[in-house]
Amino acid sequence: MDFPKEEVGKRIRHLRKVQALTAEDLAKRAGVSQSMISQIERGQVSPSLDTLWKISHCLKVPVFSFFESQDQEDVTITRKGQQQAMKRVRPNTHYELLAPSSGKQISFFKVILEPGKDIESPLMFHSGEECGYVIEGSMRVEIDGCSHTLHEGDSIYFDSNLPHRFLNTGDTVSVAVWAMTHPF
Repeated sequence: MDFPKEEVGKRIRHLRKVQALTAEDLAKRAGVSQSMISQIERGQVSPSLDTLWKISHCLKVPVFSFFESQDQEDVTITRKGQQQAMKRVRPNTHYELLAPSSGKQISFFKVILEPGKDIESPLMFHSGEECGYVIEGSMRVEIDGCSHTLHEGDSIYFDSNLPHRFLNTGDTVSVAVWAMTHPF
């Protein structure tokens, strides 16, 4: 499956315009060139994960919002097996959207971490708050330099502005249900 660069670009352009930002404004805030923003929005390049995180932080939306449909419903039901799998952005991590979050104040998703003792994922940070509940296995959540080990049945809450990442240093798959707020 190819990276959906045209759709991602359209979504970034839409979010930028809704917030009355110019491409130059967004480029300055994200620390990339205006040319890069233009190429991303026109679907000419596939942005790196780092660039997507920077843009999502500047637009105050979760990075998942770049991959979602813009259709909005008052009530949405996602049946078992219909969860939208997100493109892998890290080698051992899968995300499944459990409910559409585009235009909403909460993202609700499943995080599936495969074992990977040697895989160090980059730190993330963005506006909002997060909480998660481990339903299978264990995971390490690093937040602002502190390491927290969660086991099946444990939950966590933190401010998403703090640099954070999820790791699975165990031998079995870890699965957690996660909710994340973001301003709209």
